[in-house]
Amino acid sequence: MVVECQKRLAILLANAPGIDQLIPEGQEPPAFDFHAPLLSLPGVFQTVLATIPSTVPYLFADPALIAYWREKLDQVPGFRIGINWHGRVGDPHAARRDIPLEHILPLAQLPGVRLISLQKSAKPNAQTDSRNQLPLVDLGDDVDRTRGAFVDTAAIMMNLDLVISSDTSVVHLAGALGVPVWVLLPSTPDWRWLLDRSDSPWYPTMRLFRQKAPGDWSGVFAEIHQALAARLEP
Repeated sequence: MVVECQKRLAILLANAPGIDQLIPEGQEPPAFDFHAPLLSLPGVFQTVLATIPSTVPYLFADPALIAYWREKLDQVPGFRIGINWHGRVGDPHAARRDIPLEHILPLAQLPGVRLISLQKSAKPNAQTDSRNQLPLVDLGDDVDRTRGAFVDTAAIMMNLDLVISSDTSVVHLAGALGVPVWVLLPSTPDWRWLLDRSDSPWYPTMRLFRQKAPGDWSGVFAEIHQALAARLEP
């Protein structure tokens, strides 16, 4: 199978099983018999819930980078949670999925919990002030900038106990790596999350937390707080 991808994802996808040849976007592909966009493949294969391929991991972090970030994160003792609270800045369609950062504050108050920022950019609004009030570990602006998109983030995730995120690319990376990830969903989610379920047929290490009403992040975080407190019990 020949896979064409964005240039910035080539390093991350280089060792993905099932890809015989990876072509960064812009390069001439070899001869092929059939072409399909990635999201059209479930239709091509007539995929149903029972046949969704859910074997993880199918993406792998660089072992040397895992060791590099382990050494850095060893200085952050406790139950380490990677957090991501909004998607790409300037995307109006994703705004309803973004989470006001102040909702995350109660999680930081749980004994032993340390919050690790997986956020690539911060919105220029009141969330910036809220971020400074949190015991939030910022790993620096160089994450994923010099080594390739998501390459550092993947290695960082392998050194975390849990990832909690809004519906962004971060949750798909975590699911593909097979790390524990909790996804916070708006009341009307993307089609891939289906409806009325707390698990994902795509990612066996994922748990879904859904708004009961539009904009009700408080209810979601009440559930998150309870679930996390239960997980932290000796």
